[in-house]
Amino acid sequence: MQNRVTNAGYGNRKPFLGAAASVALRKEMDKQIDEQILEWYANVPAAAHLEGKDVNSEYYKRNLIETAWRIRLLRVAEAKALTEIAKVSPEAAQVWANYEQEEMLHDELFIQDLAKTGVSREEFLATEPYLSTKLLTGYFSYLLDHEGPLGVVAYSYLVEYVNVTLEPKKLVALKESIGEKNIGGQISHSHTDINDDHPGEVWAAVRFLIRSEEDVAAFKKYLQEHQSILAMYFKELYENTIAGATTGDKAAA
Repeated sequence: MQNRVTNAGYGNRKPFLGAAASVALRKEMDKQIDEQILEWYANVPAAAHLEGKDVNSEYYKRNLIETAWRIRLLRVAEAKALTEIAKVSPEAAQVWANYEQEEMLHDELFIQDLAKTGVSREEFLATEPYLSTKLLTGYFSYLLDHEGPLGVVAYSYLVEYVNVTLEPKKLVALKESIGEKNIGGQISHSHTDINDDHPGEVWAAVRFLIRSEEDVAAFKKYLQEHQSILAMYFKELYENTIAGATTGDKAAA
């Protein structure tokens, strides 16, 4: 009698990528992200604003608000992704579950820093997320419904790699512009990313989820698409804070 059970992660458990191939592909993906970072600085408005000395307070506050909202909204889809990952690879699901356990409540770290700017929890909750954040959340749902969990995991690899690469420099600048006692939540978040090696942890899940050259090509594309949606957010942030303040100053003059 034929067993009709499928999607239980009991198929071919041997990774498509051997250990050496996984290391080589990760280096290739890191090189792609490094190139995307350069493109980011060249084309995204005020891309390095938080790394400067004269930080716009509204930009800073709204970025904290939006970061907390992205964590809150995306963790729903990321939790759903665990189900889809488990259908493909229990090994990847175990890694992803541990990663999510470490990241799940990090919105509170940003809300903690937000309170030090004078924005209460009630004000945060009353602030509707930007359209770009909603679109990113919707893209996650699309991926899970129609393409699978690899694209969702790709987002985490992108942001964890970028965070570990760029966040230390940004935090040094924020200590000078905002004050170290006011960015404790962001420091704690960065500490977890770096010391728990979140890029490496997410890559361990990626290795088990990539099962063909088609998946490799898709992963590269996901990295580009996620950056495009994140760029939409930072453009929206710039236009609603820095550019808006500049326009107001000109009108007043």
